Amino acid sequence: MRSFKGLMPALLLFSLITIHPGCSKDDKPEEEINEQPGHIPGLGNENGDPTGELFKLPKGVSLVGQIKGAEYYRSTPGGCAFDGNGGEVVVKITLQRDSIGGPLTVEFPPGLIIVSASEGFQSGLLVESVLVTLPPRSPGSGAPQCTATLLLSCLNLFKKPSEDFAFYKFGPVTNSPLIKDLFKRLARKKIMYSEYTNKEDWKEAAETVQDAIWGLTDDDGLSDDMLRYISELPNK
Repeated sequence: MRSFKGLMPALLLFSLITIHPGCSKDDKPEEEINEQPGHIPGLGNENGDPTGELFKLPKGVSLVGQIKGAEYYRSTPGGCAFDGNGGEVVVKITLQRDSIGGPLTVEFPPGLIIVSASEGFQSGLLVESVLVTLPPRSPGSGAPQCTATLLLSCLNLFKKPSEDFAFYKFGPVTNSPLIKDLFKRLARKKIMYSEYTNKEDWKEAAETVQDAIWGLTDDDGLSDDMLRYISELPNK
């Protein structure tokens, strides 16, 4: 498995309309979920599918082609977004504006899982939201497109990190109580690529987030040392 350590990285002319993702309503109430670290459905080595409300793009926006994987050390900032909290699962998502109107902002929400559609590859988790702004479209014009790159944490320790020949699909917004509790611990911490000028510092933060997630998906939970490392992350 490729180690994340040592990898080398890297309009508003109108009022923005923020569109939140549509979701299915078959989600199980969180208070009814009984889970243990290392035994979260669809994560780590557990069978089944990740649970939560299925992410859907809003009306008037469509996915162009498939969601493709990438390698962090070959990825460079650009497109309509380049952000996230990890380097194990990097995906490129091309969106198309199908409706007429001014700039339109789509939210990839906290807890979004991007599920591997290629055998043996890790699925990815987004801890904080990433906003993607699609250009305006006027009547008679072509449908504008833009590509967002999401930098995600891995949800399956013993599977392979993303490659440019791997494909992915939108999964659910997780309803895992364990993972949502981790989100609360990270809420005031700098963990996103866009929050760091020094990207080496971001990589260290991303490694801490990744180790914490693996503690929940593939191990026995968050150790005292891991809780200390989380507390020592820079504050926003």
